[in-house]
Amino acid sequence: QAVARMRVALDEMVLNGIKTNVPLHRWLLRDPGFLRGGFNIHYLEKRLEERKA
Repeated sequence: QAVARMRVALDEMVLNGIKTNVPLHRWLLRDPGFLRGGFNIHYLEKRLEERKA
């Protein structure tokens, strides 16, 4: 339920004039490994590298 609420909050967020990391958080909240809780301190770095490839 918390993840669903956070998705809504991020989707409703409107910020003009500055670059944010909101798209990163949207992507992360849809990542199966993150949602399973199967991550450590290197998880985001690894997933971002995989995403670039």
